[in-house]
Amino acid sequence: MKTINTLAVLSILFIGCTQTNSNKQTKAESEGVILNDPNTGATYSFTSDEGGQLSSTKAVSGGVILDGPHTGATYRFASDDVGQLSLDFSDAFVKKDMNFMSSEHFTDSIFFYPEKGLEKVVMDLETGKKLIQAMHQPYDSITRTVYDIMSVIPSYDTALTVVMFPFSETRYNKDGTIENYRFYERHYIKDGKIMGVRKWSQEE
Repeated sequence: MKTINTLAVLSILFIGCTQTNSNKQTKAESEGVILNDPNTGATYSFTSDEGGQLSSTKAVSGGVILDGPHTGATYRFASDDVGQLSLDFSDAFVKKDMNFMSSEHFTDSIFFYPEKGLEKVVMDLETGKKLIQAMHQPYDSITRTVYDIMSVIPSYDTALTVVMFPFSETRYNKDGTIENYRFYERHYIKDGKIMGVRKWSQEE
């Protein structure tokens, strides 16, 4: 594990934005919800693991971990309130709302697995706030649209919630060029605070 505070690596997480379409979702507990699509508002329900050809788990469950130290652990749906915290973070980030970046919403340090590279990065909250401000500089504007969001609780730690959401992003650089990306993030939230992020990307 590496602890760093350089812009070059942490900027992968803190992407400058000025607009987002990640609308508020319903507060009631549900099974994940589609936010932007012809099927906007539709929800998800878990099905038997047999549909995913996981013969080792016959009963209906919320998915199963296949590799790593928690192999065999399962998931169940969490309250949408927890997923809303991730959407609020996205909104606060694109609006450069530094007041949101506080100990009320985040742990004192945040871990991050970037989309490029395999090494875990740990940053302190104050460093993250400075990097967010710096990463807005290259862009005139960026739009972000969240497709759907799903929050689950792993059986190995019922105090933890994993929030998963894919989103598209278009970045308008100050030099007139345009960058298009698709991202997928998993936010790790415990006791109402974001403690870490894993990120994947697809680009032109």
